[in-house]
Amino acid sequence: MQSQQYIAPASLAPVTLAVKANGGSVKVEKQVGADWVVSDVFAQDGAWRLDLGYSQTRFTPSAGAVFEIYS
Repeated sequence: MQSQQYIAPASLAPVTLAVKANGGSVKVEKQVGADWVVSDVFAQDGAWRLDLGYSQTRFTPSAGAVFEIYS
């Protein structure tokens, strides 16, 4: 599982985000021009299907959280 920030390339394919929170969270942000906009924050263990749309997506874990992306 990943414990550092990851930027996923633009893709129309849905993905599954698996999170082990460990007391922290994983923030999901979408790139809008030069800015990043928070779309979700996951602070509990679980797996979620995400339809990311065609723009880069940034996943940032904090406070011990780890995550994995499955396509």
